[in-house]
Amino acid sequence: MTAPDTIRLGDWQDPSTLVGQILSRQTMILTAGQLVSAWRRCSLSSDFWARYASLFSKRFDAGHPVQREALESAVSYLLNELFENCAKFSSASIDTVKYESWVMPGGIVIQLTNHILPEKQAGFVELMKELLDGDPDELYFRKLEQNAESDQAGSGLGYLSLMKDYNIRFGFRFYKLDDRSTAVDVQAHINIKEI
Repeated sequence: MTAPDTIRLGDWQDPSTLVGQILSRQTMILTAGQLVSAWRRCSLSSDFWARYASLFSKRFDAGHPVQREALESAVSYLLNELFENCAKFSSASIDTVKYESWVMPGGIVIQLTNHILPEKQAGFVELMKELLDGDPDELYFRKLEQNAESDQAGSGLGYLSLMKDYNIRFGFRFYKLDDRSTAVDVQAHINIKEI
């Protein structure tokens, strides 16, 4: 049953449906404040989990050999963007960032969860709708120009570059926990054939 305050966008998939041929499942819980105070933790976490996922390169069913280094590089870039976003935009009373991933023969699903103030949800939802509904190439260059003119933060450029360069499919789920916190789940779906 879905809570009335839950919003799903894009390629959101309930993690409980990711059963079957799961090669590996990982979970880690961090503190957003610690990620911000020691920024290098974002890249260290990203590199660690990317290396871990790349060790499955011989077990992927891609129809061609999967280059471990290419997979590691793509996953590290993706995770660094997601960890940094969670660190920068966490603003609620709950300060945790949860990392989960599922490695399967045909791909990897990565999910990060952080918490924002409920009043920030509407703007985030609108930005994600724009990114998910538009053409990534066109939006990327438009947002690049807008950022140069306004020095805007939170433009979605990182998501767009991942969508256009690596064909990452994103899904988002927003659900209000209380008057001070809305949980944001960001899912990234990596198709191994695209790496």
